[in-house]
Amino acid sequence: MAAEERVNELDGMRGIATILVISYHIFKRGDYFTTNAILHFVTSLTLYGWYALDTFFVLSGFLITGILLRTKEEKHYFKNFYVRRSLRVFPLYYFVLALILFLMPRLDPDYVAEIPKSLPYYLFYQQNWFHFMTSVKGTEHLSVTWSLAIEEQFYLLFPFLVYYTRKETLAKVAGGIIFVSILARVLSAFLWEDVAQMTNFFFYNTFTRFEEISFGILIAVAFTYPDWKAKLTKIAMPVFLIAYPALLIIEAITSRDIGIPHPAYSNVPLTVVGYTLASIFAAALIVVLTTHDRMSLIRRIFRNKVLTFFGDHSYSIYLFHMPIGLTMLDYLWRNNYRGWQIYFLYIGLTFGITIFISMVTWNFLEKPMLNLKKYFDYKEPAK
Repeated sequence: MAAEERVNELDGMRGIATILVISYHIFKRGDYFTTNAILHFVTSLTLYGWYALDTFFVLSGFLITGILLRTKEEKHYFKNFYVRRSLRVFPLYYFVLALILFLMPRLDPDYVAEIPKSLPYYLFYQQNWFHFMTSVKGTEHLSVTWSLAIEEQFYLLFPFLVYYTRKETLAKVAGGIIFVSILARVLSAFLWEDVAQMTNFFFYNTFTRFEEISFGILIAVAFTYPDWKAKLTKIAMPVFLIAYPALLIIEAITSRDIGIPHPAYSNVPLTVVGYTLASIFAAALIVVLTTHDRMSLIRRIFRNKVLTFFGDHSYSIYLFHMPIGLTMLDYLWRNNYRGWQIYFLYIGLTFGITIFISMVTWNFLEKPMLNLKKYFDYKEPAK
């Protein structure tokens, strides 16, 4: 079965999420260099972008489910999916992993002794569990890979679920995951005494983050039914315009009371409703960007070249921005650079170097690997 035409607007959506993630991590570190109140305010705004990861999860669930549903009748369904997924994910990931661990004596000498214990977790995409362990620690240079671990854990078995169940059953499973996830958070808010432990658990735990992927699954399944797709098209924009501002309002209120608009930092309100609101607005936005008039303003904004560039290079940018940001921070701080100028210098250099390296790895590693997908392509069934 032939793959559907690529939707550039979804690349733009991924691009915005990438910019938000980088800004969240980099601006707050740039804040160390200045005491300027205006720049502190600018930095505080970037902290609202934690939900970008949820956007990635929802988008991933939608795209992967769509591919699996369209190719379910293929003779090489499992082989094609796993090989194509491996070509997309593994080469760059293991290259970055090897490079960072090789440079660890310079980047973080104190962590070298931890490598033998942590390496198996990195090799098999289990590093999100570091956040619940005391005997094994991860390195901050690879800290963002916890979300990749959750996705790979999910997609290890998900193709079997799609293959051996009907679409209706798949939708019920996804809906059940969402219901259980919401219920677990609500009950925990009342019963879990250690607030910090509770909010950390729901942010990094594998199973508690399947909710966002499940929203993407539901949209992909609904799109296979013309009536449901038409219904979603009608309500998508109103839902987006309600869910997104609602999330921002809750972030603003809780940041005033708690100090940071992030669910993992003992923020119970965001833990209870934030993940669901983020998933709802991301799912609604996907519907808007794939079904509304192609010449509408929102679709034209999301397919502009800047956003689609960040979307196309999102994987390498995501993997490289932390080690580059931490290295720049260490160099500038140790050499006693301070002031508002350094704030801008740090942010600019980190963004610039990250983008440059992502372009290099795209052309010399990612793109050659992706070209191999043609040998495992989805073909039209024989007539």
